[in-house]
Amino acid sequence: MKSETILPKYLESDVLIRFEDCDPFGHLNNGRYIDYFLNAREDQVRENYRLDIYGHIKQTGNAWVVASNQIAYLREVKFMEWVKIKTCLMHFDSANLVTECQMLDKETGAVQAVIWSRFAYISIKKGQKTEHSPELMQLFQSVATQGEGRPAIYFEERVKELRTAPAIA
Repeated sequence: MKSETILPKYLESDVLIRFEDCDPFGHLNNGRYIDYFLNAREDQVRENYRLDIYGHIKQTGNAWVVASNQIAYLREVKFMEWVKIKTCLMHFDSANLVTECQMLDKETGAVQAVIWSRFAYISIKKGQKTEHSPELMQLFQSVATQGEGRPAIYFEERVKELRTAPAIA
């Protein structure tokens, strides 16, 4: 009998904020947060779920594209600061994924920024939405924090919840 590996639902990695990504005040540029979140999630998914997004594109001809982002900046992030990026798949359906990514102060655990991203699964050849394979649906079912469907709360409610969450000292 094959034993099944339990995959983590929350993935984390440490990242150094680079000078080139900051504004003249030394703060991480608001547009660069998305790059940090997307890069971290891509690496985490490859390392933890063995899902290489680019390999998947070559193999299937399908890709996930960002359909929408909602982001909140809660505390400043400065150059040469180490942060922890914590990500998860919140929700999914046959052709969409919704992820949550948090940027945390590495020392205190305080949330510095949060983003919800919705990804549409697209057939590159047809240029339109397509459905996830049964294997992908099985993976998503095993790792999604809230399961199939839509978020039960609004983004603004989640931000309020994170603003008041105590930092881990």
